[in-house]
Amino acid sequence: MLEINIPNIGIQKIKQKIILEINSIEKQKKIDYERNLIWHNIEEQIKYFQGFIKTAKSRSNIRNSLPNSWTKIPLIFLLKPFTFIFFKILNFLFKDQREVNLNILHALEESVKVNQMLLQEIKSIKENTEEDLITSQFNDSDLKEKYQYLLEKINCLEEK
Repeated sequence: MLEINIPNIGIQKIKQKIILEINSIEKQKKIDYERNLIWHNIEEQIKYFQGFIKTAKSRSNIRNSLPNSWTKIPLIFLLKPFTFIFFKILNFLFKDQREVNLNILHALEESVKVNQMLLQEIKSIKENTEEDLITSQFNDSDLKEKYQYLLEKINCLEEK
């Protein structure tokens, strides 16, 4: 009567379960590492784009003077009185283009922000689905074990 109520647990079954658990943990660690590497690459690309945006913003400022490297050119002092007029004309000619460029920069900034929010949402959804998958796998293996146990019990009862 005791043999029917206590399931047979063999050393081989325990070893197999331990080996399977270790293998699944190692696979999960490898998958997590690869996933973290992918997310890290995406974040680095976003930072790279943000660097372009920052550079474009700094270059879009209105120019009022000649670059410092031009002061090394001989006879540039003859053109100094005309630089004020030159920059006024240049700023007037490219006023519309500068405005368009700034609007494009603002749109690009907003796009990067939206992409970051979407990536965070994707991360959270992926984590939730993985947790659900692990839970369902655990439940599935538990149900299989119970099913096997019930089959063994039925077989033992049929033998009697």
